[in-house]
Amino acid sequence: MTEEYDVVVVGGGISGLTTAYHMKKRDKNLRVLVLEAKDRVGGRTQTVPLKSCNGTDLWDVGGQWVGRCQPHIMSLLLELGLETHPQYTSGKKVQQVAGPAISHYTGDLPSLSPFALVDLHRFLTKVESLRKQVNPADPYACSKAEEWDSITFEQYVQESCSTQGAIDSILVSNRTIYGVETSQISLLFWLTYASAADGILKIVEAKEFTAQEGTIKGGAQQVSQLMAKSIGEDNVHLAEPVAAIEQDEKGVKVTTAKGHSYTAGFAVLALPPPLYEKITFSPPLPETKKQMCKRMAIGNYVKIILTYQEAFWREEGYSGEVVTNGGMTAVPNCSAGPMSIVYDACLHNGSPALLGFVAGDIKVEWSQQSAEARRRAVLDQLADYFGKGVYSYLDYREKDWNEEPYSLGGPVCSMPAGTMPYFAKAIRQPFDRLHFAGTETATSWCGYMNGAVQAGLRAAAEILEKIRPQALSSEDYGALEGSRPATQPSQGLSRPRWMLHPRKGGPGASFLKWTVGFCCLVTLAFLAKKSRLSRHFPKF
Repeated sequence: MTEEYDVVVVGGGISGLTTAYHMKKRDKNLRVLVLEAKDRVGGRTQTVPLKSCNGTDLWDVGGQWVGRCQPHIMSLLLELGLETHPQYTSGKKVQQVAGPAISHYTGDLPSLSPFALVDLHRFLTKVESLRKQVNPADPYACSKAEEWDSITFEQYVQESCSTQGAIDSILVSNRTIYGVETSQISLLFWLTYASAADGILKIVEAKEFTAQEGTIKGGAQQVSQLMAKSIGEDNVHLAEPVAAIEQDEKGVKVTTAKGHSYTAGFAVLALPPPLYEKITFSPPLPETKKQMCKRMAIGNYVKIILTYQEAFWREEGYSGEVVTNGGMTAVPNCSAGPMSIVYDACLHNGSPALLGFVAGDIKVEWSQQSAEARRRAVLDQLADYFGKGVYSYLDYREKDWNEEPYSLGGPVCSMPAGTMPYFAKAIRQPFDRLHFAGTETATSWCGYMNGAVQAGLRAAAEILEKIRPQALSSEDYGALEGSRPATQPSQGLSRPRWMLHPRKGGPGASFLKWTVGFCCLVTLAFLAKKSRLSRHFPKF
């Protein structure tokens, strides 16, 4: 027996559920079904219980951070009644790049040599200028699109930077942001991604009005769980992987691997694009979309959470933040230690924890080791930064997103050099009655929860325009443009207290500090050279 609906949404992550949730908001009588292949909603967000100083608490082993620079997710959090907690950043930060040596710093300027700082500043200034020329809604409209897509991000970094400290800093950041190496990503895609976030500093920093500004109290998976509850749990089918999608001029038929069939006027595909290949389409997808899916790769990603009785690193003056090339390791077939980035993961209720990421090719190397060898290496690496207290953990959880059968990796998909024409022509374009959501299709903070929400709102508006045009609001028409950020949160919704604090800084202030620091360093370098002190500076 085939069940009939107005819309079938394939994918029960934030983006697919946003699509269904928004359509039901506009017309509660719409029959909307969500089919999710996993046994849970949430997509690339997942919140799990771990042992804590309070007995048991919840931590995110998937996406977790949000910021006030991300209007779509922040608006949704307010609507769902979810509050946020600021990321802890006070104290010394740890850095390990350009070799195994470990250094510490506070503030915005990394602990690099003067020449490496100047080099990195020059690079950031250049890419900020380039990314402003790229419209994330139409990246190939840029006059330099073909040239920038013909080279990898690594080629551009090597041509632009002359110090190992700057190169390593960029490599580590890229590995953590995309889950791939700089050699595996198109320069044009990298610029598109940065432009969608309105600047690279907003992506990499953890302060007010940046991507890592705060976390969601109780965990990020609540976003999907609350939307699923609002839609109606009978309308969200779990463990129902879709096997086939057929469409004609009358409608769409969606068939699952369990043999269940559903018909609808329209369907929405809210999956990472590489997963499209798990579905048989009739008629087949347009060639540009198929080529995009063949070339788009999802990153290699492991997230690690360690819980503790006390936040001993805070007591010793550390923020918990580490940027590292991994340092040295004696483990065979591993070129460096496992982790690239570490953060304080203490919850809003005070339960202490640290989190770290193993990503890119380093993740591939360490995946060939035993779980015990990886855990030992993670602990040894953390001990180098924070001391022996790291060994006294309460709980340890490793989440390998490559092992998720309907994720295949994380945190986001990216495009290699030479493939952006397919991306530009195919990433958002509807195919007759089939529409596309998912964070990769967003133009505002693609790859993040904000991008997932924005894409879901756009897909919902595309279909509502066809079946319920009278229900569309001015905000929906804005979403249809696909490139304009949503309006600010509704005035009638109360904001969490920490969101009311006046803006004290942000990426703009950071860039000013970088510029001032850059000028000071140039002056110092000149004076050092003039007074024959330049021999004290490291050579590159």
